[in-house]
Amino acid sequence: MYSDKQTVNILTSLMVDKGIRRVVVCPGSRNIPLIHNFSECPYIDCYPVTDERSAGFYAIGMSLATTEPVAICVTSGSAILNTAPAIAEAYYRSLPIVVISADRPIERIDRLDGQTLRQNNILSNIVKQQTDIPDFTSDDNIGLDFSSLSMNIALNECIGGECGPVHINMQLKEPLFNFSTNSLPTNKNITSLKYEGNEVNAQCEFLIERFLLSKNRIIVIGQISEHEKELDEIIRCLKKYFLVLCEPLSTSYADPFDKAIPSMADELNGEKIDMVISLGGNFVSKKIKEMLRNADICEHWEINKSGRPHDIFEHQTGIAMSSEIKFLSALLKRTRNNHIHPDNLKNRLTPYISRTVNMIDGFTPSYSQYMAVRELELSLEDVDYDFVIHYANSMAVRLGCLCSSKRYIYCNRGINGIEGSISTAAGFSLATNTMVFCVTGDLSFFYDQNALWNSRLNGNLRIMLLNNGGGSIFYRLNGLDTSDISMSYISGKHHTEARGICEQNDIGYLAAHNMEEYHNALVRFLTEQTERPMVMEVFTDYKSDNLVLDKLDEHFNKNLKTINHE
Repeated sequence: MYSDKQTVNILTSLMVDKGIRRVVVCPGSRNIPLIHNFSECPYIDCYPVTDERSAGFYAIGMSLATTEPVAICVTSGSAILNTAPAIAEAYYRSLPIVVISADRPIERIDRLDGQTLRQNNILSNIVKQQTDIPDFTSDDNIGLDFSSLSMNIALNECIGGECGPVHINMQLKEPLFNFSTNSLPTNKNITSLKYEGNEVNAQCEFLIERFLLSKNRIIVIGQISEHEKELDEIIRCLKKYFLVLCEPLSTSYADPFDKAIPSMADELNGEKIDMVISLGGNFVSKKIKEMLRNADICEHWEINKSGRPHDIFEHQTGIAMSSEIKFLSALLKRTRNNHIHPDNLKNRLTPYISRTVNMIDGFTPSYSQYMAVRELELSLEDVDYDFVIHYANSMAVRLGCLCSSKRYIYCNRGINGIEGSISTAAGFSLATNTMVFCVTGDLSFFYDQNALWNSRLNGNLRIMLLNNGGGSIFYRLNGLDTSDISMSYISGKHHTEARGICEQNDIGYLAAHNMEEYHNALVRFLTEQTERPMVMEVFTDYKSDNLVLDKLDEHFNKNLKTINHE
């Protein structure tokens, strides 16, 4: 019988899955659930050593003799400190040692409880990875899934690539001595595939082969920070064969799939997806994450150079260490060589995306933020100079994804904050002679206004400021408008404009309050040559902005359901 601590059971199961079969165990009480599980598991051998200082070196010796990973398990308090010399040795020799420490729950730390100290990150300078695992209960599915992902990341770091020690700190609440679980869970073991040198290796080639043999398959591409024309071309070609869902933050060949997601999800209706391959970073679309988290996915493989899994769709099978361009290039080559025909999901779901594109093109918005971004994007198709475009979070980039016409867009989506969007675009403009456009909302602009306090800025920086008196994204929250106080506090409601900021920083300034003023200002914004940057402030009303977006949603809801599959 195993512990009733579900996090302990998950850890035990993952250790077996990843080939960690030896554990040096040290005495204590807080670590009893761990030691009990290790001794109970038939696939793990326990070796008792009383002194933690000695135990760490025991683990090193075993690892050297077997060339396999070895774990050491200690109780809470100073015990973890005594492992430091051995762990430092393992770190500088790249030896796969897993330090598992029992800990008090976080609410007991710094309250004069016995055998407590701040164990999180206590070995941070001499381990490759450290993670804290709270004592989640059996009914906390999200918490247990988080635990599984965190342990997968740590254990993969220990045994993958250049090996090295990792620290897993297990926060365990009392009672500690309940052992009524019959078996270990079948856990999500996220496998790590490696690449060698600059080539996609045999393991990744095998993954590609399995993908090509799958019936229902999807490629999903999040933000890719380095825009490469070669990658653009590879993605364009792959879209001929597969369903590829990608945003303008990934490639110039993106489609506005977000609006089509609800209908696509209905079309799937619980059908199994054989394999999903994902690449890149964050997604702007929440709907794609919701759809795939709720889908029945047999396999999900993530591709990135770090080998660090993110389990964004909560179905992750493994991680393949490779650059996006090398993996997709290898996939395209194999696809062409095998004469792969369009698959089932591409045939069934692509019409929804095509219809979305047509409906966006056919929808004419009234004066609003959506109109401003749409007209800018359409006008940029006709300019005769090179340019790049940056979008700020949060509503701005969503409008950009909706309206961007076959071009890559830049955005600080790493953590999705409102700060620094103008500064990023300004820094970009100083390093290039290309025209740099930046589309930003009012809160982002005023938060980052000091970006314009720079004498070296040139006329190749153009900022379109969408000012509707507050954070636009918050106005889309149901119920926010029921409270004037909420509007002020949450949405950042204000009556500020940028004219004075521009004047004091020698920045050109244009303003638009209606459609006619917008079009007149836009011509100057796009064509006028200046020595200093220019700001075009587009004033709108948040109620009108919402009304246009609501009409657009109605437009989609009426028409997407009528897809014919000819």
